[in-house]
Amino acid sequence: MEGVAIISDIHGNVPALEAVLAEIKRRNISRIFCLGDMVGKGPSPDIVIDICRKECEKIIKGNHEELICAETVFGGKIYEKMNEWHKEKLGKERYEYLLSLENCIDMQMGGKNIRLFHASQIGVCYRVRRGDSLERHLAMFENTDFTGDFFKPDVVVYGDIHLSYIEIVGNKILFNVGSVGNPLGMDTRASFGILTGEDKGKLELEVVKIDYDRKRAIDDTKNCGLPEIDLYVNEILTGKYRGKIHNT
Repeated sequence: MEGVAIISDIHGNVPALEAVLAEIKRRNISRIFCLGDMVGKGPSPDIVIDICRKECEKIIKGNHEELICAETVFGGKIYEKMNEWHKEKLGKERYEYLLSLENCIDMQMGGKNIRLFHASQIGVCYRVRRGDSLERHLAMFENTDFTGDFFKPDVVVYGDIHLSYIEIVGNKILFNVGSVGNPLGMDTRASFGILTGEDKGKLELEVVKIDYDRKRAIDDTKNCGLPEIDLYVNEILTGKYRGKIHNT
């Protein structure tokens, strides 16, 4: 059976990414897709981008790539400082690479049409959670200006909310692969997804969670100069987003 690993929301966390890639290799999976947010929050966005470009077959943009590349910075002075820090850290070539990232990946596997994007069919900043309404979940399978209108997905795979789940929505499947570098909720292990398909029409979905060297991840943040680094460290240790439990 053909297997594809789906990673998302690495957020500059190299130890978590390396642990996930080692597990993917151990499972003999050669195809890897990244759903964005390689950057933001963590201390090593440059290294994460370089690793993902080497290891991933396809990479699409997340909200943090869009935030860093935006001409107008929203969110006040803290985001202005973050943008400045990231642009200096990434350098011109990596920054221009982020500008080139596409919105979606459309593919077929196991007899199913599968669409991958970062957050939703609306865009990288439109958030959809597990506890949202059926109407909001069904809308994730619609075609929009963001996704294009030539593909009808049976399965939608996304990241963004840093909490993994698999949900049956009507006769379709909504699959969140969680976060590699910044998992939220009660389980702070690095999370990624696997799709496995057969030509006969069988598709299997799996969430994989593994531990990684958090001490090294925290040590990487020392003296890096990134704004709000204490909030990032607290999140990877506790799974609490800005100090609050993030369950849905």
